[in-house]
Amino acid sequence: MKMMTKLHSGMFFLLLSGYFLSAQTISVQSESGLNVTFGGEVEMEFVDVEGPGGFSNQDLTYQKVDNRSPHMRIDKAILSTRIDYSENLYYKFELRFGDKKANVDKHYARLTLPSLGTRLEIGKNKPMIATKRQTEGYPLIGTAFWKGREYHITSETDLDMPGPINLELGLSFAMKRPIESDDAAEDKSFKMMVYGDYDDKDGQTFEYGGMLGLKVFGLSAKGWYYTGALMDDYDWKTALGGLPGYNDIADAYNDGDMSDLTHWWYGGRAGFDRGDIHLSAEYIKAQDGLIPRNGYYLEGSYRMNYFKFLPVQFIEPVIRYGELNMERHPPQLGDPETWDRTMTTIAILAPLNDFVLIKCEYYILDEVTGGSNPEDKFVEDDQFLIQIRYEF
Repeated sequence: MKMMTKLHSGMFFLLLSGYFLSAQTISVQSESGLNVTFGGEVEMEFVDVEGPGGFSNQDLTYQKVDNRSPHMRIDKAILSTRIDYSENLYYKFELRFGDKKANVDKHYARLTLPSLGTRLEIGKNKPMIATKRQTEGYPLIGTAFWKGREYHITSETDLDMPGPINLELGLSFAMKRPIESDDAAEDKSFKMMVYGDYDDKDGQTFEYGGMLGLKVFGLSAKGWYYTGALMDDYDWKTALGGLPGYNDIADAYNDGDMSDLTHWWYGGRAGFDRGDIHLSAEYIKAQDGLIPRNGYYLEGSYRMNYFKFLPVQFIEPVIRYGELNMERHPPQLGDPETWDRTMTTIAILAPLNDFVLIKCEYYILDEVTGGSNPEDKFVEDDQFLIQIRYEF
């Protein structure tokens, strides 16, 4: 009953505005004669974390959820501009606004070489192996490894193959992203270790990557490998060295030397898309300094087009299960970055039209906290989200 009350409350506020918005692309010509296209999106959200809020219901455990009360917010507002310099060359940048900050989220130039089947990109964007997710919530390994923006030069080439086979080769040279922390889902309380957005640091290093992809008859597969070195000394001393017990790992695996600069990560993704069916699986393994990590997810969805009595184009249920594990380092109650995690995402997507999309999502999160007391072994932080996304 409580969940139904939350659902009805959130849907009321979001649907009220959703029916009155439509969108279209706006194109103008600059004074210099260049075509300029404007667009963007706004995401408005209703969020509720497991359990009642208020002072009388505050957690008594060591780890606390910051805000269990239902709340609404503008998750992000994106204003994007694309400038076409020629048929094969454009520059695009996106300004991102939220309730608490504003920044240039992405900006890059992209050049297409039709004779070679190659796309070149230079600027700030997600890594070339990042995939476009369906849900608002990222997979755990997506947040950890390919959500963060980087400055890079990439090359992606479609190789000519006989029949329905499509091969893709990718190369990447990037400024290495710093080791940071980020939220697993919508709650901001228990952050996980991630490759964050690029930020200039003393001791900056580079990262080199390669990717090979295959598509045939609705099946797809992609594998990649990235390598480089940790930033000296931000990554190994501040980010990793600040973890409780990291010196013990150095004693056990590296003769007490904490300044190991090892950095690599590799993975693979397989998918099947045919008609209304979508299936996907991904695995990533990484090592930073003396700490290996690994994780995976499995995802499936089915687009249902037979709800003609509803004012939506279709309804698409999505379910995803994923894990993220830290090796060598036992979980420490006082540092959520060391926790092993699982996350189950149950979502329903319902577009009102090509520009307005409603998402209802529930995240079931389980963490291995390393706590010894029964009340500290588990965190009650499952999360419920209703979002309406307006594109324009």
